[in-house]
Amino acid sequence: MQGENLFNPSDPGVRLLAQAVQDLPPQALALVYGGPLPGLRQGATRWAIDVREQSAEEPAALVAPWAVDTTPRFRAAAVWPRAPRQGLLRGLPGPRSLGPAARRTPAVRRPQRQGAPSLARTITALLGSCETIERDRGYHLLAAEKTDRFDAKAAAELLAARYEIAEPLLGEVPLLSAPGVFCRKHLDDGTRALLTALAATELPTPRRVIDLGAGIGPLALWAAKRWPKGHVLAVESNVIAASLVRENAARLGCERVEALLSDGLPAAHPWRGTVELALVNPPTHAPPEAFAALVKPLPHWLREGGEAWFVVNRSGRLVQVLQDTRAQIETIEAPGFWIVRARWS
Repeated sequence: MQGENLFNPSDPGVRLLAQAVQDLPPQALALVYGGPLPGLRQGATRWAIDVREQSAEEPAALVAPWAVDTTPRFRAAAVWPRAPRQGLLRGLPGPRSLGPAARRTPAVRRPQRQGAPSLARTITALLGSCETIERDRGYHLLAAEKTDRFDAKAAAELLAARYEIAEPLLGEVPLLSAPGVFCRKHLDDGTRALLTALAATELPTPRRVIDLGAGIGPLALWAAKRWPKGHVLAVESNVIAASLVRENAARLGCERVEALLSDGLPAAHPWRGTVELALVNPPTHAPPEAFAALVKPLPHWLREGGEAWFVVNRSGRLVQVLQDTRAQIETIEAPGFWIVRARWS
């Protein structure tokens, strides 16, 4: 799935953002949590928050927002928010790293009528002003200048924002979550459906479990608590989510949970061929080739007799991919979802 989140150069929003900063010297520009912008000279500082946002052609530092070097040194920061408030958090290193009177330029498409105005209000609260300087086919190019009205305290508080997810299926200690991750304020319905099905099934005690696409770790941590002598590998491509897996494992006392920052299952790993159980809540919105690339390595990671459990809202696409790997498949209907159990001989 490498490169899934890199920019499409023909996208009008990407074009607006690139044009806004194309005349700046690269050393004065920060590209905040998105793919490389087309047409820019090489040498700009680029931060990525997900392994899939990295590319060999345009290096990026993979780092969580709170770990970015925020020494003021840039004249401009270009930000591509995926959703207004989440995107703003992803862009927070920008205003803290900008020098005096520097400009911060996010491009945002209005997913809802209030999308761009909502983002503009939040930027204004942080920097003191924000204006739409150009529009193109549903995209708004917003610009804000850092002045002495920059609210450093509000920026720091937004970076430090945390949520607690209390879920009986996961025990008494709530999970910590944060902006910038999937389903940040509650346990998503698909994960809950999979956990409910697993809890109702007698399974042999596994020594090694993988949680593929772990998010903040609910499946991994549930497995670690159910089988306290087992080891769990939580595979996740988002650096914020992976760090929260580690933090949640420490909070819950799950010392045998390890977070692996990776775009899917790596080709080489000591666990390859030794795993008894895989738990997967796959991104069904991913392109077909990316979806298949995520699923197809699983048989090579499982030992003989191992199995994988998936949760999807439509089973057809997953079943087709699994059939291509010669899996034995069982489907279980759950409210709003399908649980798919796969074994390989």
